Amino acid sequence: MSNKSANDSVSYFTKELTDCPVCHGEFRREELRTGRGRLIAGKLSPELRRYYEPSRKYGEVNPLIYPVIVCPHCLYAVMPRDFDSVSSQTAEELEDAREERRKQVQTLFKDLDYHAPRRLEEGLASYLLAMICYEFFPGDASPVIKQAVSALRAAWLSEDLHRKKPDQNYDYLRLIMYRKACFLYRHAIELEQSGSQGIGGLKHLGPDLDKDYGYDGALYMMGLLEFRYGPTGDAAHRLDALQHAKRTVARIFGMGKASKNKPTAILDNAREVYEEINQEIATLEAAAAHKES
Repeated sequence: MSNKSANDSVSYFTKELTDCPVCHGEFRREELRTGRGRLIAGKLSPELRRYYEPSRKYGEVNPLIYPVIVCPHCLYAVMPRDFDSVSSQTAEELEDAREERRKQVQTLFKDLDYHAPRRLEEGLASYLLAMICYEFFPGDASPVIKQAVSALRAAWLSEDLHRKKPDQNYDYLRLIMYRKACFLYRHAIELEQSGSQGIGGLKHLGPDLDKDYGYDGALYMMGLLEFRYGPTGDAAHRLDALQHAKRTVARIFGMGKASKNKPTAILDNAREVYEEINQEIATLEAAAAHKES
């Protein structure tokens, strides 16, 4: 590749071949280039997503579409740290399920191509594939929290696609992914508290790529997603879920006591979510009391 093309491109394919531990097919991984003003950091959303400003030279660059390694042959897809860590039994099970996961993503995307530079479609599909593949991983690999992060990022990319293609129902997929992320974050916290699957020892919990908010970030996301996307059909169940979410978020700042060890973004956002949850709890409790009177 010439220096000019390298300087002008957003990503590149590695020279060395990667061997898929599931199907043993070889492929070149696509990596995001950094530097030269490709990523211009913008605002941080309440969901701890970092937005990036388009640059004059490179246009819009979305780093979220690249992290998941996807074998273009069998569509085995997981985070880089997990790609080569599958046991022979897990690899066999994933190989047996290759056609099933291919059918699952093909219902949403007809023309995926992981040999070519990724588009938003390949990026979104990579997280859906990761959610499917982590179903086969054992508990000591902490698959549920990785599925949760994948679902959240899939929701973000669905939102991006909806803005570009508003007539293709990506807003509906976005809502499904947010609700899935809500369930998975809640389940991951429950598993961690029971000792079934750890969270705190993982290298990067994101939820985005620019900063690791760690276990506090997972607690915060669980509370935020429960508040925004948790089930609302049953008032009593909603109240119980919000009470749990409130206690979970409160753990981040020790019931209002700030900690110098925690980033300002997580503390400020957690306090805001805590107050919003409190307000809805008060409304639900008032409605319940009025109904009983």
